[in-house]
Amino acid sequence: MVIKFCFLPVVLVAALAGCQSARHQEEAAPAPQSVTPGTTFSVTKDFLIPSGNRSVYFQDTRLYPLGEVQANYPYCQFGIGAATAAGQVIKGVFTVSSVEYDENGVGSGGTAVSITAIHLRHASSGESYRMNCMLPLLSRDARFVTPDEIQDAVDGYMDLKISP
Repeated sequence: MVIKFCFLPVVLVAALAGCQSARHQEEAAPAPQSVTPGTTFSVTKDFLIPSGNRSVYFQDTRLYPLGEVQANYPYCQFGIGAATAAGQVIKGVFTVSSVEYDENGVGSGGTAVSITAIHLRHASSGESYRMNCMLPLLSRDARFVTPDEIQDAVDGYMDLKISP
């Protein structure tokens, strides 16, 4: 009997430690290479980059021309390239040409973020664009946004299709 009582706490502690370890693994961010070259963003609702601005922000299916996004949710900043004129309507399909990851980026309002910098090329014109997707850091752990979070930010304006 004594052995069973001594053994039971050891088994319980080991089981709880296993649960804690599994839970930590579930919360860990996926590898940032989830957005790959060849991935496409298809514009489903045309939007305008206002004159005098070089970018607009997307968050929770809304468009924020001045970057007034909510601080605790994923968002994406869609920007035009140097050769592209502001004040134009954005439409069509964009293909990801490359992706960069920056764990020490600065987002809207000067917040610290992990940025997924997506370099885009317009399918018909060939013009270059950039979309930075990020999540303000609410803890000390850097975390890149997932493709699902990117889709949630731009939904209603763009559809994301990840290339295998």
